[in-house]
Order: sequence, then C-alpha cells, then structure tokens
Amino acid sequence: MSTPEPIDPLTVAWRPTVDDVAALIRARTKDSSGNEVGTFTDKTRPTDPEVEQLITNGCAKIAALVGWDFPADAYYEAKHLAAIIAACECELSYFPEQVRTDRSAFTQLWQLFTEDRDAFVSYVAQITPPGTDGSIASKLGTLDVMSGTVAWAYEWGYAMPYGTKLSDVVNV
Repeated sequence: MSTPEPIDPLTVAWRPTVDDVAALIRARTKDSSGNEVGTFTDKTRPTDPEVEQLITNGCAKIAALVGWDFPADAYYEAKHLAAIIAACECELSYFPEQVRTDRSAFTQLWQLFTEDRDAFVSYVAQITPPGTDGSIASKLGTLDVMSGTVAWAYEWGYAMPYGTKLSDVVNV
C-alpha cells in the first residue's frame, strides 16, 4: 500500500492571494511613510512573504474542516474563508496591542468567519457525493448511537461471551 503524495498548500486552486487578504484589512497595507499601498509588499508590515505564510495557515484550517480536495463549486468560499483567517492571524501577530483594545478589525473578521464556517462545511457536504473517498457528507450530522436492537442484544448477553459476533445475532 502506497502513501498518497502530500498536498502542497502553495498550489491548491482555492488558495487566496496577498491581494485577497489586503482587501479585508486594507488599512494594514501601509508602507514606512504611512502611505496606503493597497496590498502587501516588501515595504509593508507585514511583508508579502509573511502574509503568504499566514495564508498557508488559513488554508490548513479550511482543510481541517473539509479536507484539501473538494468540488470546485466551493473554491470561492474556501478562498474567502482562508483569507479571513490569514487576516485574523495578521491582526493577532502584528497588531496584538490593538486587538486587545478593540482598535483592530479582528473581532469583526472572526465573527464573519464563524458565521460563514458552518454554512461552508454544510455546503461542501451537500455537493460532495457520499461514499467518495474523503467525503464529509457521511460524517456530518451523524452520531454513533446503538440501535434498540443492538442495545437489547448487549443487555441480554448476546455477542459478548463465547466469541459470538454481534452481526451473527442482529443485522447491523
């Protein structure tokens, strides 16, 4: 059995750009002279490579919700949510004193993310065919609960001793 190739978060089709993050926190795109540049560059704080790292973190968090591979119909929202996470991490990492005093957009961005996250996961579950490898559709809304028949079988000692399999007693 071979191990699948690891996903490269730098090449996923739904990866946001530094411009996508900058669109959310435009006020943070200032150069050393205080001029608003409109995107992150080597002259801003944070720089564009630093924001790229935060984008990778955002992609990993989205992948933790739905996996790396999902239908293209959900790419736009995945890209948007990953950009929001990157913007939040930018606020926390580079402007923590402003986050603590509510002089940052962090709270509003995080609220936007949390409000959209569940709808995104549900949407991906709906458009991902059940039974496909990695499908989250079969994982959402299910609980591992014994049926009444299974509970009865355990209560009365079936499938416990003597090597009897529960599937021999009831159809599970």
